[in-house]
Amino acid sequence: MNEKEPPQLPSTTHEINGHVANALLNSQLDFLWEALKELVAFQSVHSTPGLEEHNSGAAAWCVEQFTHAGIPVESITTSDGSEAIIGLKKPAEGYPTLLLYSHFDVQPAGDVDEWTSDPWTLTERDGRWYGRGAADCKGHVVMHLAVLRALRQLIDAGCSELDNLGIRIVVEGSEERGGYGLEDLLHERPELFQADTFLIADSGNDEIGVPSICTALRGSAPITVTLKTIAQPMHSGQYGGAAPDALLELIKLLSTLHDEQGYVAVEGLNTAATWDGIGPSTGTFAKNAGVLEGVKVIGANDDIAPNDLTVMRPSITITGLDSLSVADAINAVPGTASAVVSLRVPPGMDPQECQDLLIAHMEKNKPNAQMEIHREALAKPFSADTSGPALQRLASALSDVYGRETVEVASGGSIPLTNELLSAYPDAELALYGIEEPLCRIHSADESVHPEELSHIGAAELLFLVRTAQEHT
Repeated sequence: MNEKEPPQLPSTTHEINGHVANALLNSQLDFLWEALKELVAFQSVHSTPGLEEHNSGAAAWCVEQFTHAGIPVESITTSDGSEAIIGLKKPAEGYPTLLLYSHFDVQPAGDVDEWTSDPWTLTERDGRWYGRGAADCKGHVVMHLAVLRALRQLIDAGCSELDNLGIRIVVEGSEERGGYGLEDLLHERPELFQADTFLIADSGNDEIGVPSICTALRGSAPITVTLKTIAQPMHSGQYGGAAPDALLELIKLLSTLHDEQGYVAVEGLNTAATWDGIGPSTGTFAKNAGVLEGVKVIGANDDIAPNDLTVMRPSITITGLDSLSVADAINAVPGTASAVVSLRVPPGMDPQECQDLLIAHMEKNKPNAQMEIHREALAKPFSADTSGPALQRLASALSDVYGRETVEVASGGSIPLTNELLSAYPDAELALYGIEEPLCRIHSADESVHPEELSHIGAAELLFLVRTAQEHT
C-alpha cells in the first residue's frame, strides 16, 4: 500500500496544514484498503432480487464502522425499501454541524467477462484499486471513515476544539436507482438532515492531481418505451417480410432522436449553450472515454467542446434494450421490443418539460406498432453557489493539500439529493467534490480508484473540518 509512518501529531490546530493532513491520511492507506475491500465484497445493487442480504450486509457494515468511528448512526428503512445510514454527533454551543454524504449502493457489474478481475474483489493493479464501487461511491464511504479516525487522533493529541464540531453522517442505499427513498425521508423527517454545510462526496477532479469543486450537474428525465407488433414471435421464414418486426420499428423510432451529426434532434431540446468553466479537450475526452480508433467524438467536426455537450445541453442515450438476444437468436420475427431512453437535462431547463418534449417527439414519430411509454423518475439539474465561506474554505483546503489552485468543474451526472437538501435548508452551503476522476471509469467494467486521490481528498476534507473549528473557536 506504500503506507507511511504516522506523523508527529500536533497538539494545537494551528500546527495543522496541508502537509500534516496529507501525512495523517497517508498513514491510513492500510485501513482504506482493508475497509474498501470489505465493502466492495457486498454486491449492494439496490432492488435486485437475490441481493437483499448483500444490501443489508453493506448497511450493517456501515453502521458498525461509523459507530466505531464515533458517530452514533442507525439504519432507517426508506420508502423504496433501501436502508439509509444516518446519525449525528451533536455540536457544542456555537459550533456548526457538517453533513458528510456518500452511498453504499452500486451499479450492477454488467458482463463480468469485460472485467480484468472479479468486480466484487478489490484488486490492486498498476497503482490503482479495482472493483465495483471502488470510486462510486464506496471509496467515499471509507474516505469519510478515515477522516473521522484522523480527527479522533487529533482530538486525543490535544486539539480538543475539534470535538466541538457537529458531524452528521448520511450514507444512502439507493442512489444509483433514483434515490427517491432518501428524498422521501428528507421530506418526512427533515431534522435528520439538518446541517450548516452539506459535504457531498460523490464527484471528482477533472483529472488526477487537479483539485476541483463541481459547480454544475445535469438532471435527468428518462422514459421506457415499449413497442408491440404481433402477439408472439413468429417463424421468420413463414411470416418475415409481412409481419411487422417490433425491433426494426423500435430502431426506426430511436433513430429519429438524433440528426446525422449525432446531435439531439428533439424539438425544444436542441440548444447551443456552452460551458465557460474548466473541461477536457477533445483529445483528452476521447482518451478518458476510450473512444476507439477511427471513431470521432461528437462535435469534433464543428469545434464544439465536449463539456458543451456533456454539461450544458440535453443528451439522449439508450441505456437499455430488450428484444431477442444474439446468444439465444431464433428464426423468428420479434413481437416486442423495449428501450430505456436516458435524457439528461442541463442547468436552466426543467426536467418535466423536457420529458414532455421527448414523449411528444415519440408520439409524433410513432411507428407501425402499439406503443407504451413509461415515465421514469425525474431529477433536477444543479448549479452551485461557491461564494459562501464554507465553500471558499474547502477550495482553500483542496489547494493546500494538492499544492495548486482549485478549479470549478461540471458533471453530466445527476445527484437528486443536492437540490432537495438546499430546498429544505436554503441557508446552508453545499459542496460537491470527491475521488471520481475520469480514469475511474465509474459505471463501467474495471472501475477503479487511485489511492492518492483517496488520500488527498480525505486530507482536504480533514483540513476543512479543522479550519471550520478554528473559525468558531
